[in-house]
Amino acid sequence: MHIEYLKIFSDLVEKKSFSEAAKANDITQSAVSQQLRTIEKHFDTVIVDRSQKQLRLTEEGQKIHRDSQEILRLYEKLSREISEMGDVFNGTIHVASTYSIGLHVLPDYIKSFIRSYPNVNVRMDYNRTDKVYEDIISNNADVGLVAYPQAHKLLEFKPFREESLVLVCSLESKFARRKTIQLKELSGQEIVSFESPMPAHKALLKLLEEENISFEITKQFDNVEMIKHAVEIDCGIALLPVSAVEKDINKRSFKVIEFKNSPYKVSLASVHRKGKILSASVEKFIELLIPAH
Repeated sequence: MHIEYLKIFSDLVEKKSFSEAAKANDITQSAVSQQLRTIEKHFDTVIVDRSQKQLRLTEEGQKIHRDSQEILRLYEKLSREISEMGDVFNGTIHVASTYSIGLHVLPDYIKSFIRSYPNVNVRMDYNRTDKVYEDIISNNADVGLVAYPQAHKLLEFKPFREESLVLVCSLESKFARRKTIQLKELSGQEIVSFESPMPAHKALLKLLEEENISFEITKQFDNVEMIKHAVEIDCGIALLPVSAVEKDINKRSFKVIEFKNSPYKVSLASVHRKGKILSASVEKFIELLIPAH
């Protein structure tokens, strides 16, 4: 029996779905079922109660699952240590990032990493913050990149960068001629923001409420590019990280205005599953981020 079978079994238990376990391992659902039967045959026992509609382990299955977690952990540790002994950095690292960080912050880091470790493949996925956390918790990604990191018992964060918030407005806005502005001047304005469940939107509401700024949210989107498009056509103003707009200043029909003394910051952080043994390549990727903090 191959150790990969235990990995697939572990994914099946965690995701409670044959289709999701198959997707996570790039195999078919029938292959997941076949490998489950192989484990049962190897141990000469039934590990899944097939009389239930939902996935439920037998007592023997629970025992195998618990102990297989330690086997997989030790296998990951061994693989990493052998790799480090030979100073070999290869394989694939899976990075899950929010749209804004992935599109506007990460490219320079990726270029630097590829130059330093040409034998390592970097697989990128862009998603909402909650989906990034899900990918890390479910081991679908090795490392995630998020703004406004939120404490979670299963996650470990490493801040790597702070960015200033800037005001973004259309060329028709009354603020368009300004070079700097104070937050209190935005009272009564219409604002374009991220969708309500997203940390960036919650942080914006908290900031405006703390400063007693009255406002109206006119449009909400799940990514920064749509917010910029909405601002261009004068749907409202937006407060965004400077990295999301600095390369657009001379290309797009909006104005970027700094807040006086740049007092409002966004914290960016890498995130990985707490207790997970990271490969040498993933460790090097995270190390590359940290000096920028």
